[in-house]
Amino acid sequence: DMATKGGAMKRASFENTPILADGRLYVCSPFNEVSALDPATGKQLWRFDPKLDISLRYPNDYVCRGVAFAPLGAQGFCARRIYLNTADRRLIALDAASGKPCPDFGRNGTVVIPPGPQRDGPRFGRIHTTSAPVVTQGLVIVGSAIDDNQRVDELRGTVHAFDAVTGKLKWRFDPLADEKPPFRAGAANVWAPMSVDEA
Repeated sequence: DMATKGGAMKRASFENTPILADGRLYVCSPFNEVSALDPATGKQLWRFDPKLDISLRYPNDYVCRGVAFAPLGAQGFCARRIYLNTADRRLIALDAASGKPCPDFGRNGTVVIPPGPQRDGPRFGRIHTTSAPVVTQGLVIVGSAIDDNQRVDELRGTVHAFDAVTGKLKWRFDPLADEKPPFRAGAANVWAPMSVDEA
């Protein structure tokens, strides 16, 4: 990254927790580039670059906190997968053995996480994903990160669940579903002191 990302490096931070699966160590760079490493020697076995546009500013700058691994019970290509969230609101499924996108997942291995890209002037803003997805019960579940202190009318932090094989959206959960647009977070009210009776 230091050799290829130039000035964007000053907005990047390495906050990744690698995972060990099937005898390989999987790690992502701040620019969402995933590598599979030999855990004994550190040798890179493959690397996948989702090609973020580094001319843009993202809500939390450049951070990738992890990827997820899932064995799907089948044999062959993409039977074991790595799932990656990207700063530009994509969820990507990779073959764990080769690092190549799984063609049966979404469109050529990629689904766009709603609400998709949200440009805000020079910033990509206003929402993205930094944490690893969770894979359970045949679903890939992704949250979101909202840029702090930018707007009164902010986007919702909806959680989405996608089919782990096809990438089809299965459900979504909006923690503020009762709020009608325009949405106002009301953080000051949420964090207001409670009375002794409320506690």
